[in-house]
Amino acid sequence: MFTIVVHPEHGHPSSIWPSQELVISHSEEPYVLPSQIGVDKALGDELLAWTDQFQKFFVEEPDDFSSRPQWRPGINPFEWYDEGYRIIHELRLRFPDVHVKSEFAQYVFSVNERRENMGLPPISPPDEFRAGHISISDVLDDPKSPR
Repeated sequence: MFTIVVHPEHGHPSSIWPSQELVISHSEEPYVLPSQIGVDKALGDELLAWTDQFQKFFVEEPDDFSSRPQWRPGINPFEWYDEGYRIIHELRLRFPDVHVKSEFAQYVFSVNERRENMGLPPISPPDEFRAGHISISDVLDDPKSPR
Protein backbone atom coordinates (compact mmCIF):
# COMPACT_ATOMS: atom_id res chain seq x y z
CA MET A 1 0.00 0.00 0.00
CA PHE A 2 1.24 3.46 -0.86
CA THR A 3 1.27 6.07 1.90
CA ILE A 4 1.66 9.77 2.43
CA VAL A 5 2.52 10.57 6.03
CA VAL A 6 1.91 14.16 7.08
CA HIS A 7 4.42 14.77 9.86
CA PRO A 8 5.95 18.19 10.51
CA GLU A 9 9.59 18.23 11.47
CA HIS A 10 11.94 21.16 11.99
CA GLY A 11 13.83 21.85 8.77
CA HIS A 12 11.38 19.94 6.54
CA PRO A 13 9.46 22.50 4.43
CA SER A 14 6.43 20.42 3.44
CA SER A 15 5.74 17.86 6.21
CA ILE A 16 4.98 15.14 3.65
CA TRP A 17 6.71 11.78 3.66
CA PRO A 18 5.34 9.81 0.67
CA SER A 19 6.10 6.31 -0.53
CA GLN A 20 8.88 6.62 -3.11
CA GLU A 21 6.56 5.20 -5.78
CA LEU A 22 4.41 8.34 -5.49
CA VAL A 23 7.26 10.75 -6.25
CA ILE A 24 6.96 11.79 -9.89
CA SER A 25 9.68 14.44 -9.84
CA HIS A 26 12.91 13.80 -7.92
CA SER A 27 15.39 16.35 -6.62
CA GLU A 28 18.66 16.44 -4.73
CA GLU A 29 16.91 17.70 -1.59
CA PRO A 30 16.35 15.29 1.32
CA TYR A 31 12.63 16.10 1.34
CA VAL A 32 9.67 15.96 -1.03
CA LEU A 33 7.60 19.01 -1.94
CA PRO A 34 3.88 18.78 -2.76
CA SER A 35 4.43 19.40 -6.49
CA GLN A 36 6.75 16.37 -6.61
CA ILE A 37 3.81 14.06 -5.92
CA GLY A 38 1.36 15.88 -8.19
CA VAL A 39 -0.37 18.09 -5.62
CA ASP A 40 -1.82 21.21 -7.27
CA LYS A 41 -0.36 24.61 -6.45
CA ALA A 42 -3.26 25.80 -4.26
CA LEU A 43 -3.23 22.81 -1.93
CA GLY A 44 0.56 22.66 -2.05
CA ASP A 45 0.79 26.29 -0.95
CA GLU A 46 -1.65 25.60 1.90
CA LEU A 47 0.45 22.65 3.06
CA LEU A 48 3.66 24.71 2.89
CA ALA A 49 2.02 27.59 4.83
CA TRP A 50 0.73 25.14 7.47
CA THR A 51 4.23 23.68 7.80
CA ASP A 52 5.73 27.16 7.98
CA GLN A 53 3.47 27.93 10.95
CA PHE A 54 4.86 24.84 12.68
CA GLN A 55 8.42 25.95 11.94
CA LYS A 56 7.81 29.46 13.32
CA PHE A 57 5.64 28.77 16.36
CA PHE A 58 6.25 25.26 17.70
CA VAL A 59 8.65 25.20 20.65
CA GLU A 60 8.89 21.70 22.12
CA GLU A 61 7.21 18.54 23.26
CA PRO A 62 7.07 18.10 27.03
CA ASP A 63 8.87 15.29 28.77
CA ASP A 64 5.92 14.26 30.90
CA PHE A 65 2.65 12.56 30.03
CA SER A 66 0.08 15.19 31.01
CA SER A 67 1.47 18.50 29.71
CA ARG A 68 0.64 19.83 26.29
CA PRO A 69 3.40 20.80 23.86
CA GLN A 70 4.57 24.40 23.91
CA TRP A 71 3.94 26.93 21.14
CA ARG A 72 5.03 30.56 20.89
CA PRO A 73 2.34 33.26 21.19
CA GLY A 74 0.68 34.25 17.93
CA ILE A 75 -0.94 30.97 16.92
CA ASN A 76 -3.79 28.82 18.15
CA PRO A 77 -2.46 25.22 18.14
CA PHE A 78 -6.01 23.82 17.92
CA GLU A 79 -6.75 25.84 14.79
CA TRP A 80 -3.39 24.65 13.36
CA TYR A 81 -4.42 21.07 14.14
CA ASP A 82 -7.83 21.53 12.49
CA GLU A 83 -6.16 23.04 9.41
CA GLY A 84 -3.89 19.99 9.27
CA TYR A 85 -6.91 17.71 9.20
CA ARG A 86 -8.55 19.80 6.51
CA ILE A 87 -5.38 19.34 4.43
CA ILE A 88 -5.40 15.59 5.20
CA HIS A 89 -8.99 15.44 3.94
CA GLU A 90 -8.05 17.22 0.70
CA LEU A 91 -5.07 14.89 0.18
CA ARG A 92 -7.34 11.87 0.70
CA LEU A 93 -9.74 13.20 -1.93
CA ARG A 94 -6.88 13.70 -4.42
CA PHE A 95 -5.25 10.34 -3.63
CA PRO A 96 -8.15 7.92 -3.00
CA ASP A 97 -5.97 4.81 -3.38
CA VAL A 98 -3.27 6.07 -1.01
CA HIS A 99 -3.25 5.81 2.78
CA VAL A 100 -2.85 9.43 3.93
CA LYS A 101 -1.78 9.29 7.54
CA SER A 102 -1.65 12.15 10.02
CA GLU A 103 1.18 12.29 12.53
CA PHE A 104 0.88 15.66 14.20
CA ALA A 105 -1.44 15.24 17.22
CA GLN A 106 1.65 14.96 19.45
CA TYR A 107 2.37 18.63 18.72
CA VAL A 108 -0.97 19.76 20.19
CA PHE A 109 -2.18 17.20 22.73
CA SER A 110 -0.49 15.53 25.69
CA VAL A 111 0.41 11.85 25.64
CA ASN A 112 -2.44 11.11 28.05
CA GLU A 113 -4.98 13.10 26.03
CA ARG A 114 -4.07 11.09 22.94
CA ARG A 115 -4.21 7.80 24.86
CA GLU A 116 -7.59 8.58 26.38
CA ASN A 117 -8.88 9.57 22.93
CA MET A 118 -7.92 6.06 21.77
CA GLY A 119 -9.76 4.51 24.74
CA LEU A 120 -6.51 3.66 26.53
CA PRO A 121 -5.73 4.42 30.15
CA PRO A 122 -3.48 7.38 30.89
CA ILE A 123 0.15 6.79 31.85
CA SER A 124 1.91 7.71 35.07
CA PRO A 125 5.64 7.85 35.77
CA PRO A 126 7.25 4.71 37.28
CA ASP A 127 6.75 4.33 41.02
CA GLU A 128 3.99 6.96 41.06
CA PHE A 129 0.59 5.39 41.59
CA ARG A 130 -2.38 7.33 40.23
CA ALA A 131 -5.93 6.02 40.20
CA GLY A 132 -6.99 5.01 36.69
CA HIS A 133 -3.45 5.28 35.30
CA ILE A 134 -0.99 2.59 34.26
CA SER A 135 2.75 2.79 34.80
CA ILE A 136 4.95 3.66 31.85
CA SER A 137 6.96 0.57 32.83
CA ASP A 138 3.93 -1.60 32.03
CA VAL A 139 3.49 0.10 28.66
CA LEU A 140 7.14 -0.34 27.74
CA ASP A 141 7.15 -3.99 28.85
CA ASP A 142 4.07 -4.86 26.73
CA PRO A 143 5.11 -5.41 23.09
CA LYS A 144 1.46 -5.08 21.94
CA SER A 145 0.92 -1.73 23.63
CA PRO A 146 0.49 1.31 21.33
CA ARG A 147 3.15 3.89 22.07
